[in-house]
Amino acid sequence: MVESAQRGDRECHVVVLLDDDSVEWDEQYPPQMGDEYSQTVLSTPLYRFFKYIENRDVAKQVMKERGLKKIRLGVEGYPTYKEKVRKRPGGRAEVIYNYVQRPFIHMSWEKEEAKSRHVDFQCFKSKSVTNLAEATADPVIELDANRDRVRDDEVPDVLPEPEVEAEGQ
Repeated sequence: MVESAQRGDRECHVVVLLDDDSVEWDEQYPPQMGDEYSQTVLSTPLYRFFKYIENRDVAKQVMKERGLKKIRLGVEGYPTYKEKVRKRPGGRAEVIYNYVQRPFIHMSWEKEEAKSRHVDFQCFKSKSVTNLAEATADPVIELDANRDRVRDDEVPDVLPEPEVEAEGQ
């Protein structure tokens, strides 16, 4: 946990291995991992403890009491060593690793639950026109009796009828 916090992470994933487990990954072809920053602990007694679901339930309750969040405990496959390399069509190499089932602990230490530490963008009402016919139409221009433009805030509810000049006068 301390290593993760020093890196600036707010959560960590720890896999508990046996004391005699050896992890030998090929530097050129490392295994595909879900958590890129997963850490390992070599401890047979800790492995024996977390192997049982009842103990994981107790540990989860203690972690909740200590203020940790997003707690997940379980058993997952962890790659230990490279078994073989197969050549794929196109010259790509596929590396097959041996996986062992080991307990894991995943936790977070956010100060406030359900609050994102990322930027939240608020939604504003769009001023864009979503009706295609309305978007292509000419804008409506309001004119007063003297044929001058009227601003939106000056438009009366009822406009007076324009005067019509009689022909031949």
